[in-house]
Amino acid sequence: MTKQESNQAQSRPDYASAPRLLWAHLNGRGPLLVLAIGCGIVAGIAEVTPAWAMWKAVTSIAESARTSGEGAARTVLLMALVCLAAVVVKSTFFAVSTGLAHLVAFDVIAEIRLRLGRTWNAMSVGSVARIHSARAKTVALDHCEKLELFIAHAVPEAAAALTVWLSVTVWLFIVDWRLATATIVLVPIAFATIVHAMRSNGHRMGQWVAAKDDMGAAILDFLTAMPVIRVFNRTGQEHQRTSDAVRRNAELQSSWGRAFVAWGAPFSTLVASAIAIIAPVATWLLAIDAVDVPTVLLFLILGPTYPVPLVTMFYRLVALPLLSNGAVEIERQLSAIPDTGLARDRGSSGAYRGAAALEASASEVRIEHVSFSYGPGNLALDDVSFTAEAGKVTALVGPSGAGKSTVGELIAGFYTPDTGRVSIGGVDISELSDAELYGQVAAVFQKPHLMAGTIRENVALARPDVSDEELREALRAAAADAFVDELPEGVDTVLGEGGSGLSGGQRQRLAIARAFVADRPILILDEATAATDPENEELIQQGLARLTQGRTVIVIAHRLGTIRHADCINVMEAGRIVECGTHKELLALNGYYWRLWNGTAAAESNETVEDETR
Repeated sequence: MTKQESNQAQSRPDYASAPRLLWAHLNGRGPLLVLAIGCGIVAGIAEVTPAWAMWKAVTSIAESARTSGEGAARTVLLMALVCLAAVVVKSTFFAVSTGLAHLVAFDVIAEIRLRLGRTWNAMSVGSVARIHSARAKTVALDHCEKLELFIAHAVPEAAAALTVWLSVTVWLFIVDWRLATATIVLVPIAFATIVHAMRSNGHRMGQWVAAKDDMGAAILDFLTAMPVIRVFNRTGQEHQRTSDAVRRNAELQSSWGRAFVAWGAPFSTLVASAIAIIAPVATWLLAIDAVDVPTVLLFLILGPTYPVPLVTMFYRLVALPLLSNGAVEIERQLSAIPDTGLARDRGSSGAYRGAAALEASASEVRIEHVSFSYGPGNLALDDVSFTAEAGKVTALVGPSGAGKSTVGELIAGFYTPDTGRVSIGGVDISELSDAELYGQVAAVFQKPHLMAGTIRENVALARPDVSDEELREALRAAAADAFVDELPEGVDTVLGEGGSGLSGGQRQRLAIARAFVADRPILILDEATAATDPENEELIQQGLARLTQGRTVIVIAHRLGTIRHADCINVMEAGRIVECGTHKELLALNGYYWRLWNGTAAAESNETVEDETR
């Protein structure tokens, strides 16, 4: 296989992906889908019934004219009633079929979305973080929504169309096998051409669908990053990147379209050419008096429209390659890990030692020879070891990229170390369920996230039943009570997605208040005051001083002035701990910490290094 052939094979749509998803998530809805298909079949048969009725009426009239009989009027009246009933049946059963198919589609899509949620919830936070938010939205919303086209429309309508075609075929052969053969002879040839077109140009559709997804991502990135693009005067360049994505999509779409049209023309010609075969055969049969006029009229009328149900089926199923990329992506996400149910909370299964295994010093945190990388060649931690003693404040400082936040994320269970061990109270955190781990640990991150909902709901996230007094105390301790009281509805003020409408400092203070309410024995503070002004920072520091009393605290900081009073300071550089000790002990070493302090903290605190070492 050549490189070009290999690339084509890789980009060829997986036509079976959408049917696989449907089959995997029917879960007892099969009878309902079968009923929807059955109603569609009835509706399809009812649609062609008037043609049969007209043929019977015409046949009866012709027979009456030859024999001077009197039954034609009665037959015509009966066939008129049959036509009326067929219209009613078609409308009723089509509506029922459509309704049932949509119910199945909605249920299946809902189940897929729930499974996606359970799968993401069962993954480590780090693994979830690798899924771009726009990509997750596309998978959960757009790709799932497109499945409705297949489940609610393509499946029942294609099945009904095929059944109608087969029924009409049987009817025509019963009427006259010779004219029936003339009617269908071109159909296999026509569909052979279109199948060949799909096989030979499938890679083009795959490339187009992929380019369409890339175009959507480029447009979203362009709009999302607009403030940064404008500030750094990159509008032209970024717009060019987006324009290139749009043009590539258009080019590949046109490429597929041209290739498909090249085969679509012969297909349409062959489908519409049945009359060219029927007419001479019918003429010959009339000439030898082997068929009557009404029968000829029947085939001349039905012949050109005979393949229509098959064409309908084809155009419904042509959606499969358009859905393939999305369906494959859904399958990929669902198979990221085995579907083990809700989150990692497997404590009930006995897979975890549980809280009973924790030692009396349950809040002591130990990092033992931990190494971790975010990917090949991206080493974040290199053989890091330290102990955060119970009830004391342990600080991690160092430049950006030193690995400080990574340590905090490992303690919080967001990632699993490549080597080494992270333990709480002597128990490896991998042996604790989510409920057990997060019953011990709370965190305030540099970029706190607030959910859409009220301030009360966000602050009371860990304890929804918190009293109003405790809630007020937490807000007061975090210096958040003043601005909350100024809001129209106070603690019942509804926040937008991500806490929109609040400043970064306000969001951070609410996150700190949330940690107060959670009341966990271990607290991780990752740049918890980074977005606050000096006045509020002092108030928050006072609140944090109360919060940290009696707790094991891991403070991650760039602003060294905030950790001067820590019981132990670990200085990190390039993923390793290079120094450790108290503030005064580290300054006395005149080493790396001394240089950091001399360069930053002295300016922040308006103190000199000499003053600190006296």
